[in-house]
Formats: sequence, C-alpha cells, structure tokens
Amino acid sequence: MTSKLKKSWQEKLHDSKDLPKVIKVTEKMSKRWGEGTCVIPAPIEVDEIMRKVPEGKLITVNDIREKLARKHKASFG
Repeated sequence: MTSKLKKSWQEKLHDSKDLPKVIKVTEKMSKRWGEGTCVIPAPIEVDEIMRKVPEGKLITVNDIREKLARKHKASFG
C-alpha cells in the first residue's frame, strides 16, 4: 500500500495545470454574470497581484477579478 503525500501550499501555488484560460460564458453562467468571456486564472497570477499590494493597504476580490480580466482581455474574472 503506497501513501500519497499531500502537496504543500507552495506546490499547489506553482501547479498551474492548464491555467490560465479564457472561456466563453455559458447560458447558465450568463444569468448570474452576464455575457462575454471569463478568465480562470492560474493560482500564481492571483498570488502575484496580492503580493503587489503595499503593506497596510487593501485589495478586494473584485479588484483582483478586474485586474485579471483586463490582463487576459476577458469580460470578467
């Protein structure tokens, strides 16, 4: 019986798989988000944005989504 070691958070952060990718919004998604395209970022991209926030300052999830959407030319993130 082999035991599978859990990945560390650093390993997960750097495991981008096939991300980032921009997908077309499906009909089901459009009811909540609207029409267009959506970016699904790689974890490292989100980390990079968060690390650029100066100490004592705040960035919201919506700010991160907007930055990623602009970067990938998508309607939203």
